[in-house]
Amino acid sequence: MRTIQIGPSAADTHPVSLDTGNDALAPVHPVPTEDDIARVAALPDPVLRNLWITEYYFRFARHLLDRLDIDQTWCTFAIWASNTAGVSIRQEELPHLVDELLDGADEHVDAIVTLGSDHHPAVDWLVAPLRRAHVDRLIRTALAQVSDHIAHGNALVFAELGPLFVRFIVELERSGIDRAGQLDETQIDDLLERARIPGDLELVHDAFRNYAAAIASADEIERAQFVLAANIFAVLHEQQRLQGDVADALDAGLVDVAGEVERLCARWLPSFVRSRIANAAERRVARHVARLWDHVATRLLMTMEVPGQTLRLSRDVPPLDGQALFPAALDPITSVELADLMAEWDPTGGTGCGCGARDWADLHIRMGFIVNLFRSRQRTVDLTASPFTADQLAAMARGSRPALAVPVLAD
Repeated sequence: MRTIQIGPSAADTHPVSLDTGNDALAPVHPVPTEDDIARVAALPDPVLRNLWITEYYFRFARHLLDRLDIDQTWCTFAIWASNTAGVSIRQEELPHLVDELLDGADEHVDAIVTLGSDHHPAVDWLVAPLRRAHVDRLIRTALAQVSDHIAHGNALVFAELGPLFVRFIVELERSGIDRAGQLDETQIDDLLERARIPGDLELVHDAFRNYAAAIASADEIERAQFVLAANIFAVLHEQQRLQGDVADALDAGLVDVAGEVERLCARWLPSFVRSRIANAAERRVARHVARLWDHVATRLLMTMEVPGQTLRLSRDVPPLDGQALFPAALDPITSVELADLMAEWDPTGGTGCGCGARDWADLHIRMGFIVNLFRSRQRTVDLTASPFTADQLAAMARGSRPALAVPVLAD
């Protein structure tokens, strides 16, 4: 394994020394420094920034997994959430994505084209007809807005939580704490204070308190339930931070159908006439626009790619093949604190039935799916597979966008 440099160019970014080996079974990569986190968060290229964020979540996850045996932390799930977000962020994939996203939506595209061009006979000759290419262009515009919101949320959470995971992992290594530690509350508070985990961020503090307790626990069931509590606290903080970007991304929609029709009107028509024609066209197609965006958003924003599986966020979390939905260490829930958290954020009463999130913009509905996903997959070691090959990491370290597989969106 060799050491290389990261940065879009020597002029744009200070170099960061990184180890490029990335076999999931190989020794863990070095923990990034806080300076590394700041440099990645400040990268001007949102694609490269997202890729490094995904890689750093992987590194955090591996370091923590070394102390937790098989219990996955929030960082593991963040790998694949960030990796999935990258599909929306990578604008160069838009031509392919538009074709993929429109697959199965011909009824609504055709209706928008037909109804949007159905003007009063007196003005038909003054307005060029809408065509499928115009709808494609509107979708690209909407997806660009979605990309901006997702990229912003991706960087926002990383810039806030990344340094905390760096300090926590470094302090764990410095202190030599492992499953023989059996820390009491005072010792855990001391550890968090040394790691500078802010007490005013209550959810974050509670997350790291539970991670520390889990690492110090020799009891498998107790450890697993500490980790799940920590993961719920961490993801609740994350999702609250992301609420504005999630809602805005889902609402981006094909908002400018009227603008497209107005653009196709004869330029010499008075503006109020063009506006009336365009608004009338938009009213005629409104239902189909809403259905089309529902179709697009569901396929793009309501899926999550994890190793070996595509999860549909609007459906219940499925069990792994041949296994119960929840691992034995997390069923039943015996921790009082965890039971209280589950009662507040799991609308299924601990069954997982009905956790599919039909309205991803609603925090409580979204959390219902996430809590059950975390509980179901917390002990799935395959999730800590590396998201990138050594060649892809080498390209990223040179400041280049690596070759990545073009996504095929699941039905």
